[in-house]
Amino acid sequence: MPSLARLTRLPEIGLAKVPDTPSACLSRRIDAVWPLRPEDRTPRRDSLAQSLAVADLREWTGTPLDQLASHAAAVGVAALAVVTDNGDVPPALLGALRARRVPLLTVPAGTSWVDVAEAVRRERAEDQRLAVGWRDWLASQLRQTEDGRQIARIVRWLATQAGVRAALIGSDSSLLAAAPQLAARTLPALADTIQQIASGALESAAFEENGTRKRLLAVGAGQPRAVLVLARDSPFDRTANQVINRTVDLLALHLLVEDVKARQRSHHTAGAALRAAILQLLMAGEADAAGKVAASLYPAGQFQHPVARLYVLEGRPDDRSDLLEECQRRVGALALVNPCTDFDEHLLVVVPQPCATHDEDGGVADALHALVAEQPHRYIGKSDVRPIAETNQMYRHALRALTSARLDRSRAAVYDQRGRLPELLNHLQPGWSRVVLGPLLAEPAPERDLLLQALNLALHTSVREAAELIGAHRNTVASRVRAAASVLDLDLDSIRHRAVAAVALEAFGLEGPRDGLAPVEAVEDLRDYLVGPEAQAWQSDLLSPLPADLAESVKEWVLADGDTARMAAALGIHQQTARKRLRGATLHVQRDLLGHTADVYDVVLAVASRFALPVPLRRG
Repeated sequence: MPSLARLTRLPEIGLAKVPDTPSACLSRRIDAVWPLRPEDRTPRRDSLAQSLAVADLREWTGTPLDQLASHAAAVGVAALAVVTDNGDVPPALLGALRARRVPLLTVPAGTSWVDVAEAVRRERAEDQRLAVGWRDWLASQLRQTEDGRQIARIVRWLATQAGVRAALIGSDSSLLAAAPQLAARTLPALADTIQQIASGALESAAFEENGTRKRLLAVGAGQPRAVLVLARDSPFDRTANQVINRTVDLLALHLLVEDVKARQRSHHTAGAALRAAILQLLMAGEADAAGKVAASLYPAGQFQHPVARLYVLEGRPDDRSDLLEECQRRVGALALVNPCTDFDEHLLVVVPQPCATHDEDGGVADALHALVAEQPHRYIGKSDVRPIAETNQMYRHALRALTSARLDRSRAAVYDQRGRLPELLNHLQPGWSRVVLGPLLAEPAPERDLLLQALNLALHTSVREAAELIGAHRNTVASRVRAAASVLDLDLDSIRHRAVAAVALEAFGLEGPRDGLAPVEAVEDLRDYLVGPEAQAWQSDLLSPLPADLAESVKEWVLADGDTARMAAALGIHQQTARKRLRGATLHVQRDLLGHTADVYDVVLAVASRFALPVPLRRG
């Protein structure tokens, strides 16, 4: 509703205040105008408390002016306007109205009460239009936006609509928004009052300084609270207060939502850090420590189970965050889901199980296969069930299964340990790996375990990836790998040396109780262990699908230590042709020969056996 002061600024009606009218009187709101005549019945008092009465002094001729003042006071109008030719008001009327605290204004003789009433109606309609506009705008701001600047927009809007300088101080005492930016300059002088409101000692504060009105309001109900600081050169009128109060409520809602989101992000970050720590402990073989850390995330005690299965779920790198969230939603607390530190496109899913003889995964496998089926670029590799302390081994097995999954129409594969060299050699020559690894196994226990772990990981991943998996610095891991290679007299640049070391380490991990094993005959070359019919059958099963030309190409690849440029030079072909042949061989042996992964070691040793390539068993 328009105020008296605002109506006096409308030139079309000529409403004017008389001298010495207090400004507080002019702030009264007007919602109606009615004529005041001597013969009118006196309405019930207070029914016209927001009305402007208009009296034509010519109609009151012969009536005491004190009666006019009494009549205006009796009906309780907000103010009285009298029609006068020259703006002069009889002193007796002015004195009578002042005695009764009724503000007096004048209108020119050419203006009727109907003109004033129409002006009030127009101003009220404009107020309603503006009110609907800012309420609609505020309502539109209830919806969260993605750019994170919504609070700043609301504060800027408030500054424009209410004609104020505004600054919003967060519960952490940081400046969240200011409009204009210079508004923040006055904040240091208000620090004590801001602190009192933020702590809950005060709900609000208002004061005037050098003609500037300042208001400080609490935003929200929590403690500490945010504080809205406002400054205005003119008094805070009713419209400004309405806009401010609605905006404070909206800001409180947004700050509450942002606080909830911040807590969710903090909880998510803490959960992700715990899951990463659990995975690192499992990769390092620290199953007991991993179980203790996991107790807070998995209160049902899943990670106290003795065995587990590991899945590697592959998708697009730019899809991993969404895939991680969806995977966690579907498997819940039944499995540990974590991004792989080695490959941006991989998720690792560790599923503890109470028994090794049959699967009891609570439907995790079905959920993961459903995720793969939903997108054509997703693949999944599944390890065998192993003791949970051998998560590192499960990871390598799942990676090998993933290689097969990429070649399978179902885009899923399970690691199959049948017919693999480590298991075969353990069957043919129990304890053979202890001969190969003897010098390293003779090292003191703490140092030995660290060297075995570092070498094992480095043979299957890069040093950087191995360091990330176990949570160590890559320089530390590199130093351990070099030390282990030195003890074993191992040439890490030779793919055959790497292959025999990797197979020996895996076979050593697959061995059961080692006490009472008969000594194994030491031989100079791994091929001496592969002379029997079972070993020859293994080699034939793996390589027989290869056409002769591709088999020859793979042999040269082995002789070139996996370097396609050297392989191409030996064959007299272009390097791209060499890579094309290796891709063709990959389809036949179901091993990724170009991926620099650990599943090529079986192929390397099978080729060495078939083509009589030396594979020395170096023992220092």
